Amino acid sequence: MPRVQALFPLVLAFAFLAGCDKDKPKEEKKSEPTPVPSDLVFNDFLPQNGGSGNGLGVRDAGIDGALANVGTGGGEAPATGEPTPGAGPEKLTVTEAGADPKAVRKYAFVANRVDKRTLSITQSMAQSMGGQTSPAKEQTLKIALEVTPKLVKPTGATMELKLQKVEMPGLPPQAAPMLAALGGLAGTFETSSRGDASEVQFAGTQQMQNQLAEPVIAGVSQATQLLVVQFPDAPIGVGAKWELPPTKDPNAEQSTKRFTLKELTADGAIVEAEIEIKVPKRQQPAQRGQPAMTVEVDGKGKYTYALKFDHVTTKVEGELTVNEKIEAVDPRSGQKQQVMQVQKSKHLLESPAK
Repeated sequence: MPRVQALFPLVLAFAFLAGCDKDKPKEEKKSEPTPVPSDLVFNDFLPQNGGSGNGLGVRDAGIDGALANVGTGGGEAPATGEPTPGAGPEKLTVTEAGADPKAVRKYAFVANRVDKRTLSITQSMAQSMGGQTSPAKEQTLKIALEVTPKLVKPTGATMELKLQKVEMPGLPPQAAPMLAALGGLAGTFETSSRGDASEVQFAGTQQMQNQLAEPVIAGVSQATQLLVVQFPDAPIGVGAKWELPPTKDPNAEQSTKRFTLKELTADGAIVEAEIEIKVPKRQQPAQRGQPAMTVEVDGKGKYTYALKFDHVTTKVEGELTVNEKIEAVDPRSGQKQQVMQVQKSKHLLESPAK
C-alpha cells in the first residue's frame, strides 16, 4: 500500500537488521554501512502554505501526489520577501475581527539574530484489513535547529535554517555516522511579514548524498509551517478568527486551516490552528506490480503556537490524524479488498533548555 511504502520501510528494515545481528556469528557481520531505504518521509501530511519547492527541498506529495498541495495558500514568496500576489495571506478570510484594540499583526525579524529550536516529529501508523488490525508502528525524528534571518525587509525576510544535530532513536549503530554527518546542513526559505512561508530549500552539497538525507530533509522541509503563523492583512484583536478555505474545485484536495488568536501580549501571541483535510475518492493507476486502487483520505489536526513577533515561533505543539481508505481488486481472486490506515503525526517545536 502507498502509505506503508512512504513511512515504514525504514522502521521494518532496522527492526529486521537488529534481529539478524543477534543470530549471525560475529565473524559474518559486515562493516559496510547498512543501506537505508530512501522512501521514509516525516511530516508528509503537515499542510503547507507555501508552494512546492524546487531544487533539493524534498517533500513527499502523499498518495501519488494526491496531497501535494494540501493546505497550500499558493506559490512561494519570491526572493525579495514579497508575498506572491493572490497567494498565501491574500486568500485568508477573517471571520471574526476580535476585541479592541485591533491591529494588523506582522513579523519584524532582526537580521543575523540566531534562534535555536528543537523539532521532534513522531509518526505512527495502524492498518486493518479483513477485520484484522496490525499493531501500530512508530518512528521519531528529533532535530536541533538554528534559524537566522539573513536578509530582512519590511515586507519579509530570507531565513537560513541549519541542522545542528539529528537523532532517530531505535536506529542501529551503523546509522550513527550518517546522522552525525548531517550536522551543519543548511538551507534557506522566504517568509513574508505576515507569515506566508515557502519550503526550506537545500543546496546540492556532498551531505545530500547521505542515505539519511532524504527522510531528514523531508521532515525539515515543511518546518516553516511551525516556525511562523499566517496572519491576515486586516486588523485583528484577541478572539479573532481567520481561515484559509478549501479550493472550489470539487475534484481537488479539500483542506481548511482555521486560526484563533487566543492571547495577545505587547510582543507576542498564542494562536490555535485547526486543520481539516479531505481527498475525494479517486482512482490510482496500477504501478510496481500493484493493482489499480481507489484512495480516499480525511484528516484532522490541532496545533497551538506560542510566538513573538520578532522571533520565529518559540513553541508549537500539536497532532494530525489522517485516515485512508484504500480499495483494490485482488488480481488472483477478483475480489475487492479494503485496507484502512490510520496515521498520526505529532509535532513539537520548542526552545532548548538553557
